[in-house]
Amino acid sequence: MADPSTREPHKNPIKRLMETTWQVTRPLAETLAETPEGARICDVGAGGRRVRPDAVCVDITAGPNVDVVADSHDLPLESGTFDLVICTGTLNLCRDPAKVLSELQRILRPGGRIHLEVGMFQPYNPEPEDYWRFTVPGLRLLHERAGFEEVRSGAHIGPMSALATSGAYLAGRVFEGPGVAMKAVRGASHLVFGPLKYLDALLGPERLAKTPFAYGIYYVGTKVSG
Repeated sequence: MADPSTREPHKNPIKRLMETTWQVTRPLAETLAETPEGARICDVGAGGRRVRPDAVCVDITAGPNVDVVADSHDLPLESGTFDLVICTGTLNLCRDPAKVLSELQRILRPGGRIHLEVGMFQPYNPEPEDYWRFTVPGLRLLHERAGFEEVRSGAHIGPMSALATSGAYLAGRVFEGPGVAMKAVRGASHLVFGPLKYLDALLGPERLAKTPFAYGIYYVGTKVSG
């Protein structure tokens, strides 16, 4: 499931309409805006994106814009060397989230920040496997145990995106098959469900941050000194 923050800004309008998720707020952009130029950034599970030219991009498989091929449970990176660690759309796929957070905490300098985004209500999506879903209180607890102090947290992809994605996913499973008719039904389901995502705008950022039901949630925290 593609991370919405990596989408092309000038995508075909029809393709954009057919997508089933939409970010009401962009917490990663806010975190990056707060991060000074020249800060050392590590993006774990980058998926081919590069948030800044000098960011160190880590992924489980080699590919474009991947600087380090590694398992996020055991990062071959020195301790205390980064000012910001980013991890979006990855923790759901990790066998041991607590171990991963421990690694992210280890490579951060004291006082450095973590920016993490995960799924709350999303269809099953093995890449190569899909293990977990999270709540905001659950994220807070994991980060507190890993040695972080919260800066902010909340939902950034809302409940209507969750509904739209679930509807299109279900239609894809029911009408699975290679035939032209099946493909047409699957495409039509995205046109039917996709626009629902924009209803998340009715919530607004403040109400969205408090919603108990969302597609995606985030956490920004600071590594506790010592």
